[in-house]
Amino acid sequence: METILSLHRNKTKITVAKQILSVLLTILLFASQSYAQFIQQRNRSVWTTPPKPDTVSHQEQILEEDTSSAKHLEELVVTATRTEKKLDDIGRSVSVISADDIKNSGANSLAELLSLAEGIYITGVNQNFGANQSLFIRGANSNQSVVLIDGIPISDPSTPTGSLELSELSLSDIDRVEIVRGSHSTLYGSSAIGGVVNIITNKKMKQGLSINAAGTAGTFGEETSLISENIGLNYTCKGGFYFRLNLDNVNVNGIDATIDTSTIPGIQRDRDGMNRFDYGGKLGYKSNRWDIFVSKKSVEKNADIDDREFDDDDNYTLDFTRDMVSYSVSCKVDSGFTISINGGKSSLIRTSLNDSSLVDNMGNYDKNYYKGIYTGETFTNELQLQLKQKTFNVVLGGGSNDQTMNQQIYSYSSGFVWESNLDSLNLASRTNSFFLLADLNGEIISEKAKAFSLSLGARSNKNNTFGSSATYQFNPMIKISATSSLYINISSGYNAPSLYQLHSPDKDFTSSISRGNVNLRPETSITKELGVSQKINDNTGIRIAYYRTVVSDIIEYVYLWDKNIGIDTLGNDMFRNDYRGDTYLNLGTLTTEGIELEAHGSIGKKFLMAGNFSYLRGYQDFSANDIDWVKTDSNHVQLYTNGAFLTNSYRADGLTRRPVTANISLTYSPSSKVFFKTICKYVSKRNDVYYDYMLGPYGALGKTPVQAYTLVDLISGVKFNQNVSALLHVENIFNVSYSEIRGFSSRGRGFYLSINYTF
Repeated sequence: METILSLHRNKTKITVAKQILSVLLTILLFASQSYAQFIQQRNRSVWTTPPKPDTVSHQEQILEEDTSSAKHLEELVVTATRTEKKLDDIGRSVSVISADDIKNSGANSLAELLSLAEGIYITGVNQNFGANQSLFIRGANSNQSVVLIDGIPISDPSTPTGSLELSELSLSDIDRVEIVRGSHSTLYGSSAIGGVVNIITNKKMKQGLSINAAGTAGTFGEETSLISENIGLNYTCKGGFYFRLNLDNVNVNGIDATIDTSTIPGIQRDRDGMNRFDYGGKLGYKSNRWDIFVSKKSVEKNADIDDREFDDDDNYTLDFTRDMVSYSVSCKVDSGFTISINGGKSSLIRTSLNDSSLVDNMGNYDKNYYKGIYTGETFTNELQLQLKQKTFNVVLGGGSNDQTMNQQIYSYSSGFVWESNLDSLNLASRTNSFFLLADLNGEIISEKAKAFSLSLGARSNKNNTFGSSATYQFNPMIKISATSSLYINISSGYNAPSLYQLHSPDKDFTSSISRGNVNLRPETSITKELGVSQKINDNTGIRIAYYRTVVSDIIEYVYLWDKNIGIDTLGNDMFRNDYRGDTYLNLGTLTTEGIELEAHGSIGKKFLMAGNFSYLRGYQDFSANDIDWVKTDSNHVQLYTNGAFLTNSYRADGLTRRPVTANISLTYSPSSKVFFKTICKYVSKRNDVYYDYMLGPYGALGKTPVQAYTLVDLISGVKFNQNVSALLHVENIFNVSYSEIRGFSSRGRGFYLSINYTF
């Protein structure tokens, strides 16, 4: 009850905030105009000394530079090494999406933006807004990649696998997004098998008041709409203190989330809507020596969802709330030594409600009721020491990650009531870790070897449930010339079992075997990668990489069947109960390999072309020798993922929902104030899953092919003056009909107009 009351109070506060959003926008616009006039008058008589180069952020340089004589600024990346390093000096597959890239992308969600990068495929990105969005990097499972906000991991311990649902994250207040592909657990711990996505938010800006207000209106089908508003405010003092405030609101009247197979005339299609509101603030101080901030971010999302593929549900809703507080203190003790402390706490509540006592649009109800309240909390703290010299850079760090989760479920169906509450179990985990990374330049040995560099790292982890684990990184790189380089990456990763997988108390009535398995081991991976990059000039370059990742001890969900009954006769006797429960086991090895290609270049002075291609294939090997016969009580083991009974060695070829992808864009800029861009996105034929009742006694997941598709978008931007710009995005201009996930609807042709005001 206390949890529900807390959720109600949060909703009330957010509703009030929504009501003042439009009023605040008007006030801020008026204030900014007045402030601009004041600054113009003051600057006639007062000359302000510009900041020193080492005190100005990358964003400030962009804001203050004279665009008529602007020079290319080398991007600095922090995610790959936990310290600032030039992109050209990193021997990994890394992408950086800048604030300008985000603004000009036309993307309405973070998932849309990320899906344009090589090696990334996100399910749900082209479906109804608010649909579940799962991240796959280099074919790794959706819970095997890390998403960070300002270096702090953000996850969802309340779900069975602990994976993050991307649709909760907005594009507001982002300075840049950094993507590092491949196993990276040496620096970022659990889940960093496929890669790392670091969302870096804005900090100090130019001195004084800065305001950004944006609004988007669009439609993507009959009787659909998307309306979004965003306000960002930054005030930076002369001494280095700054304050940020950001509000973002999205309201969607969407399409029917499922493919409707009914042909009943006169029955209107169900409209699945979505509303998301997030707000946050940051208070910080930045100088030559110090970089300090504390931030607060809250998000509320509520969405209409459906039960399963091809199964519409008028009364199924999902409410989600997350509150996150983070901090960072970094002190440059001297020119070569820096101490940093950072961390954050995140709390979430998800309420899933299916109330079929409500009448559907046909006047029916199925006498079922379901309510689930899922809560989770993470608390992370880290200390990092950096020693940087001309020929080497050493990072030493350690910290802890605490997670808790609970779920309360009430279900009524056909007169039967089922209740579950995990509160008494006090489900919690703690992982303590220690890591070391050394970046060495060949110049430490000889001036002649300065083209060679080597990154070496190791991490030790200790968890209160599954014990100790270790990861490593070996990453040599050689600059063949001033514009070309070659690198090798051999690194390991791990993915800890979730609290639910370890401790779920649900037991089979006959066998008393619990679903949770405290003997689960972490999934472990090894990535081997070879990459080459060639830079022709500031605007033209190409990067290609081959990788192979092997993940061992994959955690599989399995069914158990009576060991005394032959597999061929299981389920044949309707009066006999052959079922012996379900559980999680470490089974099998997942192997993925692929090729990634990224290229960009200018064509004359007004055209810019960019594109990427990601080829991926994989398979999974299983062996009966890996079965924990004590946990299963020697019962038959059936894989839920494909229905096979594991009696010997078995290979499952192919991957589900991991296609070959390609993206290519052509941008035409007739002037500095206008641009036109076309984006072509290709997704290959791939396998999807569905519940096949013909597999085994009572069914399991089967595979079915989903056809390839190609989408074309058009984007046009215009800058009216120094403060006002507009963007028109036409999505899926040919109105292609396609399926992203079997049984669920995908958006058709869409039109979105955005107006942006910046001061």
